[in-house]
Amino acid sequence: MKWQAVKTVLWSAVGGALVWWIVLGAGLGWRSAGSAEEQAAKRANTAVLDVLTPICVERFNQDAESVTKLKALQESSTWNRAGYVVEQGWATTPGKDIPENQIAKACASQILTANRS
Repeated sequence: MKWQAVKTVLWSAVGGALVWWIVLGAGLGWRSAGSAEEQAAKRANTAVLDVLTPICVERFNQDAESVTKLKALQESSTWNRAGYVVEQGWATTPGKDIPENQIAKACASQILTANRS
């Protein structure tokens, strides 16, 4: 009889822990450390793109051959547009020598969106 009582208490504790985990996660928005860190990294990446992409677009706008280069960007294949932006040097952030591919993708998208005909 004693073993049955211990077994009941253990299963109750496991069930309570599961319910508590669900309440914390679903109801209160609690996240594990790994999940919170992943979400923070995504938000930081988005914030960096939001700040640096307009610099890339402005570099395009200041390019003396922007009209010609816009046409070349529009005619390039979708998968190669970021590469074209990188080749032009627009996606290289100030103080760095290496272009950022994510910035190039976002930049190409913004340039094409702003210049739809």
